[in-house]
Amino acid sequence: MAPEGQEREKKSSPTTVASLAEDILLEIFLRLLSLATLVRAALTCHGWRRAVASSPAFRRRFREIHPAPLLGLLFNPPGAVQDPALPAFPSFVPTRGTDRDQAAAVRGGDFFLTSLQERHGVHNGWDIHDCRGGYLLLANADQLTMAVTNPLARRSESFFDFGHEDTLEGHRVHAFAHKACLFCSDEDPTSFRVVIIAHDKSRVRATVFSSDTGEWSALPWVDIPARPRRGKFWLLSGNMQTNGFLYWVYKNCKYMVSLDTATMDFSVTELPVFLKNRLCSFVVGEMNNGEPCIVYAINFTVGVLLRRTESDGVERWVLDRAEILETQLGLVLGKLMEDYNEVQVVAVRDGFAYLVTSERSSGSRTPSWFLSLCLETVKLEKLFRRTYDSFVQPYVMPCLLL
Repeated sequence: MAPEGQEREKKSSPTTVASLAEDILLEIFLRLLSLATLVRAALTCHGWRRAVASSPAFRRRFREIHPAPLLGLLFNPPGAVQDPALPAFPSFVPTRGTDRDQAAAVRGGDFFLTSLQERHGVHNGWDIHDCRGGYLLLANADQLTMAVTNPLARRSESFFDFGHEDTLEGHRVHAFAHKACLFCSDEDPTSFRVVIIAHDKSRVRATVFSSDTGEWSALPWVDIPARPRRGKFWLLSGNMQTNGFLYWVYKNCKYMVSLDTATMDFSVTELPVFLKNRLCSFVVGEMNNGEPCIVYAINFTVGVLLRRTESDGVERWVLDRAEILETQLGLVLGKLMEDYNEVQVVAVRDGFAYLVTSERSSGSRTPSWFLSLCLETVKLEKLFRRTYDSFVQPYVMPCLLL
């Protein structure tokens, strides 16, 4: 039996943060102001990091309350490498926000991709194919190697080859292969799949790499319905995706091919005729509630299409709203607005459309303004000014910790 003094001291010992149960700790974390603040807090000690990383349910709840911030945009090298001895990596341009924790995350990340430079036997010349869940999917065409990297974790997660003869059988010679697409798991951030689509005159096929098995698997060719009656069957290059579906558009912009990555079934849907406008740019993405959408831009008008079942029982892409942004652009850009005559959609993620100003002149060298448009509030914000000369991918801060 403990002496009376020791028993009194034990009863009066204060409760510390370290002694809190994980469920109580996560409830406290829900009240933090931003995702960047959560990441910084969770990295304080192994216990807090484990609590956040081991709870997908908590991360989903946190995302519902605190939208993930855009950290910046990634740009591919604008052209072929002139000198193989010189580095050719995607460049990263950060947003200029006022959140200190967000700025600290960018400063602490490896957005210069130095981990790729340390790869023995692989020379410079990497292109970005996709960016999802905080991971980058890059390819080195000369070395026939792909890499999945996590810039915030400052390391490369996985390297794998795609150069074996049986890897992409049918994706070369008579077929055209598109950029690879990356799918990450919310439940297990270390698990991912890479999907490459290819087509010939009338068929498509998918080839899938699984990080769980470390192997590629080529699926059978599939005949595509509603293909053009005359001429060759072509798809526009792109890797649009949302909610487990991949999308590609026919070159005539009349139809869109989709792939359900859960069942690996292809389907074709007809697009509204106005998307065929040669001045129109559009991208498939998702609203802030995860609902699939198409965001398009014609001149300074930006519109949103959603999937709806109409009176004939057929599900179609239907115009939900359209907004003329000319007045907002004038307020945001001031006199610089005079340098441009249209905006284009370059990406749509988590309820935000990322736009770029342009001048319809082949000889124009005027740098473009990159902007974000909230699809819920239709509020436009400028990000930065830069030459628009290559493939663009937004890097949205992930709600995962490894």
